[in-house]
Amino acid sequence: MSFDLQVNNGDLVIGTNGDLGIVQGSAKLQQSLLKIILTPVGGNPVQSWYGSLINKTLVGNVLRSDIVITMAQTQLTNAIETLQKIQAMQVAGGQKVTPDEQIASISKINITPNTIEPRLIEILVSVLNKSFGRVNTAFTIPS
Repeated sequence: MSFDLQVNNGDLVIGTNGDLGIVQGSAKLQQSLLKIILTPVGGNPVQSWYGSLINKTLVGNVLRSDIVITMAQTQLTNAIETLQKIQAMQVAGGQKVTPDEQIASISKINITPNTIEPRLIEILVSVLNKSFGRVNTAFTIPS
């Protein structure tokens, strides 16, 4: 079983025993989805290919909303497919990645303006993991 350090709102989580918190299973997959989606491409100098262009696609764009949403869906799909490739490389390299932690397929990507504050965009990503469980992650970004 693999694990990752647990992050909450960009901060590492400290467990009740004083150790750094870790995430495993479907919680790890959920955190991995958020991490690759919200990291701008080039934001990690060691792995400059890692991340997505979702912020550049949605923030401050003056194109028609249907075009922006299509572009955003493409960016999200690309990021999720990159995460799938990373997981396949981890497995091929001998790392034990559980079926709960691996993406089998993308179920849906919904992008909608916030009904109360139209400058915010609500994003829901739903994937099916390899143990046939649905893993959802939702977040809001400014437009």
